Amino acid sequence: MSITARLRSLYAASDIMMSLAGMLVFDVIRWCYLPSGTSTTLQVWIFHNPHVWGALIAMPLVMAVVFAISGYYNEVLAKSRLDDLRNSMVTAALGTLMVYFAAMIDDYLPHRIHNYELIVVLWLCLWLPVYAGRAVITATRRRHLRRSGGIYRCLIVGSPEAARGMQRRLAPDNSRSIPMFDVVGHIPPAEPTDAIDAAITRLQPQAIIVMPVEGGVRHTIDIIGPLLRHGINIYVPLEVYNLITSRTRISDVTSEPLIDISRAHIPASTANIKRISDVVVSALALVVLAPVYAAIAVAVKLDSPGPVFYRQQRVGRFKRPFNIIKFRTMRTDAEADGPQLSSPDDPRITRTGRFLRKYRLDELPQFANVLVGDMSLVGPRPEREHYVNRIVERVPYYSLVHQVRPGITSWGMVKYGYATDIDQMIERLPYDLLYLENISFGVDMKILFHTVATVITGKGL
Repeated sequence: MSITARLRSLYAASDIMMSLAGMLVFDVIRWCYLPSGTSTTLQVWIFHNPHVWGALIAMPLVMAVVFAISGYYNEVLAKSRLDDLRNSMVTAALGTLMVYFAAMIDDYLPHRIHNYELIVVLWLCLWLPVYAGRAVITATRRRHLRRSGGIYRCLIVGSPEAARGMQRRLAPDNSRSIPMFDVVGHIPPAEPTDAIDAAITRLQPQAIIVMPVEGGVRHTIDIIGPLLRHGINIYVPLEVYNLITSRTRISDVTSEPLIDISRAHIPASTANIKRISDVVVSALALVVLAPVYAAIAVAVKLDSPGPVFYRQQRVGRFKRPFNIIKFRTMRTDAEADGPQLSSPDDPRITRTGRFLRKYRLDELPQFANVLVGDMSLVGPRPEREHYVNRIVERVPYYSLVHQVRPGITSWGMVKYGYATDIDQMIERLPYDLLYLENISFGVDMKILFHTVATVITGKGL
């Protein structure tokens, strides 16, 4: 088990046990608030009242789910005491509201002020024990890190001189600081991809820093591209990021400004809620739209010979390939001469296919891609590797769209619809990059709203 998995399990186990302890203390205090005429003993109150012992069993598990959704377990290697304090306070407040409306609201208490007092007591009982358990784990972890090399095992890709220079700059400014990176090795950029992959397998780094290389941005992108498939955080110095994007965005990782280009900079809670929404909506859509799928399948089959569904390999998150699923809208020999983009008057499109494309109904099977995690409801549209390579030749920062799962719909799709050539793909790119820097539930809802409007009005291709 990796250190990340062990820490995540340790934090989760501590949270569950401390939530149970906090609920037990709260129930004792709550019993003391019962009217004096009540003859129920504490033992009977806790162990023979199904509402009480049921909450003792269920609430710690519910709180663990709340902690997970809040994003507390997403990144456990670099926890700070401020993270522990802020997250435990906010999630305890949410847990307090759930317990109040599920159980406490039915309590008979002679004075309403007692309800308000119990709300505060419940919040403290859910917050303080959980925070105490987390603080102990975090403090122990920080003491261990001061004795070891750093939080993330790091591999530097660059010349020996550049690697040594970066290693010196990564050193903490004072003895109280904890180094972010523990450099476990470096690889010259001229090494073939297989050699770099072998080094990553051998050294098991948790982060990779890519230094500037001779040959400019083109060669730097050639190095970064294959590294994305490993799912490891990839950092670049500020000057490399500016070369790739011509834009400045500083992320203060340590005293040395490094930019993580492998992951979109969104709150962990937002990422978790987005994924939960994807799973729930796609599962419901696959069930509710089953009759629509059946009708379209019959229409496709009757219109032209060939399969109902069309599968094509696309480039997904971290540049990992996956098979996208669509209703077939073209003849089976549509790409006999190689990959070709479609156009509004494309003769390869069938009659049913033209209708499906107009209302974007050919995209409906992609809910299956969303359910299994290959795609999201909203995100940059995935392209074939053939076109990805051609776009990167002209716009190197296109690789940044692979920070997130591709989507059934996107900001660029709402603006431009289907791209008919490479130029339109590049015109659509700024909207995808803008989406990466503004991902939120509200933005996703707006894009989905406009997509539904497109489907209803038939303003697709």
